[in-house]
Amino acid sequence: MSDHHSTPINEIFRHCPNCGASKANIGENPFRCDDCDFVMYFSPIAAVGAIIRDPKGNIMFLIRGKDPGKGKLGLPGGFADAGETLETSLRREVLEESSLVVTDIRYLCSFPNQYAYRGVTVEVLDTFFVCSVESFDSLTAQAEEVEGFCFEEPTEATLDKMAFASNRKAIECFIKESI
Repeated sequence: MSDHHSTPINEIFRHCPNCGASKANIGENPFRCDDCDFVMYFSPIAAVGAIIRDPKGNIMFLIRGKDPGKGKLGLPGGFADAGETLETSLRREVLEESSLVVTDIRYLCSFPNQYAYRGVTVEVLDTFFVCSVESFDSLTAQAEEVEGFCFEEPTEATLDKMAFASNRKAIECFIKESI
């Protein structure tokens, strides 16, 4: 998701985080300091997304409760924490956002994405999984992150309401695979 007032993270580094020297070639990846030989790569951040179907076969979408994409549709998921596997991250994020317990996980696809937040844009690698849950009885929206949920067939109109292009592409991949 782009933000017109957002700066790519590699352009924010104007001084070496190791020695403090000024950087001449701002925006290079990797960041290289000529004074102390410090090197830092701006690799994508790992994120996960879950495609979950209800017993009728509809996909569970969440309605985003904050920017980026507030009010738009998304898939349950989020950023992986340090030390987590993608599968652990997925289970944690689904539980946090929806109170649902994931039972089965199957890798589907991945897509690059950009996440613009508070003036900084970071590269993200979104990894999507098809999931099953124990039950939908405990479905509850995480108040700070999620406005609510809807269960729908992924029509063109529904996909046009997606907050992130990578989520849309994952659903399109899921549809092709399901045919």
